[in-house]
Amino acid sequence: MSVDDIEGNPDLIVTGGFRSVGNYCVIGHPIAQSMSPTLHNAWFDDKGLGFKYVALDIPPEELVLRAPALPFEYSGINVTSPLKRAIMGFVDRIDQDAEAAGASNILYRDRETKAWTAGNVDGTGFVRGFEEATGAPLFGRDVLILGAGGAARAIAAAVALQRPNALMIGNRTPETAIELAKRVGATQALGLNDRIIERCEVMPDLIINTLPPIAEPFFFEMKLDALPDQAILADINYHVKNPGLLARAESMGLMTVDGRYMFLWQAALSFERWFGEMPDLEIGRNVLKM
Repeated sequence: MSVDDIEGNPDLIVTGGFRSVGNYCVIGHPIAQSMSPTLHNAWFDDKGLGFKYVALDIPPEELVLRAPALPFEYSGINVTSPLKRAIMGFVDRIDQDAEAAGASNILYRDRETKAWTAGNVDGTGFVRGFEEATGAPLFGRDVLILGAGGAARAIAAAVALQRPNALMIGNRTPETAIELAKRVGATQALGLNDRIIERCEVMPDLIINTLPPIAEPFFFEMKLDALPDQAILADINYHVKNPGLLARAESMGLMTVDGRYMFLWQAALSFERWFGEMPDLEIGRNVLKM
């Protein structure tokens, strides 16, 4: 039976029909800043697919009205803030990556069952991007993640699999940091303040910022002096020009990783999930001016 199943009954599969073929999108709110359409359309052109990828602005309060129709309109979807957790209530299936993260950044059709599936490639995208940017593994590092939203959840779950020495979560709402720390087996949860680094049980040698751009003023107050010379600072907000955290780190002579690396790799992994093959990463790097 094909039904509009928004309760996740695995015996009832949402089918898209012909209207969805060739249509892809990213959903979130706001969404105008997203470069996903530019990147994916460049890959579609390279493959000669004739498909179209667009940005679709869906405020959180409208998701319950819009989500049931999405699998009938699109063959694949990327999901960004603030919908990464809520979207998981409108699918047939949640894969192991989204389950581990407690958030989803991609919707796709399972190749065997055709189930409308929530997945997550944010975490793997960060790991691959970090390795490309630094030439170094995450194994054995002392990691502090700033934020506990959808992207942070995926990154924390993926970083935990790389067997860091310490994994610490800092968030404005301590209860959310504690919940995420328990989910991924992190070693410490902290409230967010300008002396968070000094409060870490282990001095971090990698800080990953997942906080939204509205938090930029915080990074000009955050105390960084205690960081070791080998520390690396990463910011996943690829659309923010001159992120404050990275600018300050560079002025101290520390290595930085900007958000384009994670963005490129999560987009490429999304493409692979939809089509079964990786796109040309060099085209992606040219689009993102890397």
